[in-house]
Amino acid sequence: MQLAQLFPSLKKHHTYPAIQNSATVVFYDSPNACWYEIAKSEITERDALLLKHFYYECSEQTDPWLLLLTQGVVRKPLTYTSIRILQYHINKDAEQLKYAIELFFIDDAYLLEISPNTFWIILFKDYSREELEGFIAILENDFYLHGQLFIGQMLPVCEMLHHSFTSEQKIFQAILERQHERIYTFSESFLTLLPLQLNVPLQQYLQHTLFNNLNDEMITTITTLFSHNGNMSSAAKELHIHRNTLLYRTQRYFEETSLDLKRSDDLLLAYLAAQLNKLTKEI
Repeated sequence: MQLAQLFPSLKKHHTYPAIQNSATVVFYDSPNACWYEIAKSEITERDALLLKHFYYECSEQTDPWLLLLTQGVVRKPLTYTSIRILQYHINKDAEQLKYAIELFFIDDAYLLEISPNTFWIILFKDYSREELEGFIAILENDFYLHGQLFIGQMLPVCEMLHHSFTSEQKIFQAILERQHERIYTFSESFLTLLPLQLNVPLQQYLQHTLFNNLNDEMITTITTLFSHNGNMSSAAKELHIHRNTLLYRTQRYFEETSLDLKRSDDLLLAYLAAQLNKLTKEI
């Protein structure tokens, strides 16, 4: 059922309502990046509990970081030049998450609870993929929290920050609909989804020229080789095969497609074709 049917006074805003009416309540819809303004008189106690479960209730005391990330509203001088935003989704209550963040990041992070199972972690310091994997290991092993972590890019802190962050949110939502991993990075997710943004003739070109040579084994081989920047030895180790076996596969692929997977541009093209193959199978 549509919210408008339950709450006739509902107004949907695509920007944060700068002037709030004391007779209304504003809720933020994170996945759709919009705000719902509803008359207080229409919201029962039960309604309020349900709305707060799915949306973030805003008020005049709304957190300044939330306003910056969702609206570009700057309430105070900007202290940091750049930040990285982690989006963390869990399927249960996370009372201990704040403690875990303080323990791991000390003063280098700030936590925003968007909904009972959606959290944004603002990092004021750049952490490597390996360090963030260590953070996830602590959450799982010490705090029994299991979820999906999306690692955003380092973004400049300015009024336009919310536009970049909205793009990261959309990519995270899109990748979650197609894959089920523990950790996602912006660059990996972007490249995975990129083939779907190619125009139809380019998609058809990849399908007609490369798909016949892409069985599951070859897709795994190309994806692993790409993740290791073309390094044959480390890719073979992850694939649990001998380096010569990997060389044989790449040579056979070269003979069938003329793509030399030792070349970065050919490897990228093969990777895009492999991702498009996987995505079109899932649609």
